[in-house]
Amino acid sequence: MSRTAIRLLGAIVAISVTTAAAEERRSDAKSVNRLIGTWRQVSAKYGGREHKFPEGVTTLKHITPTEFMWVTYDNDGNVMRAAGGPYTIKGEEYRETPEYGLGPDFTLIKGKAQTFTWKVESDKWYHNGKLSNGLTIEEVWERAAQK
Repeated sequence: MSRTAIRLLGAIVAISVTTAAAEERRSDAKSVNRLIGTWRQVSAKYGGREHKFPEGVTTLKHITPTEFMWVTYDNDGNVMRAAGGPYTIKGEEYRETPEYGLGPDFTLIKGKAQTFTWKVESDKWYHNGKLSNGLTIEEVWERAAQK
């Protein structure tokens, strides 16, 4: 093979690799963008058991391009538990690492990556996995309406 042919082949390979990497980043960015916003938790199972939300208690999850934060509060606006930190998405894997928060459940997961599968259908976010402490969770979130 001539040097020109080898250079041309090398350029084609480099362009292919660069294009594939750009496509993967765009794909992940599209996935991330589907989560950006505010979500209200509408149902959950913890350890395989249905969780009933107390009357007047709300749990919201805020997703930015790089950070997540969830908070549970009562009708008077008193925060009962919260956590937040960075997250990543790769395909169907959503991984968050709580770095700040409050409440007894936060101390169990602080600084540990929590890995879930996720999907968004219409205005619902299905979020399933196992916490680092072994607790399985199945949560459904609904995109919060703008006020």
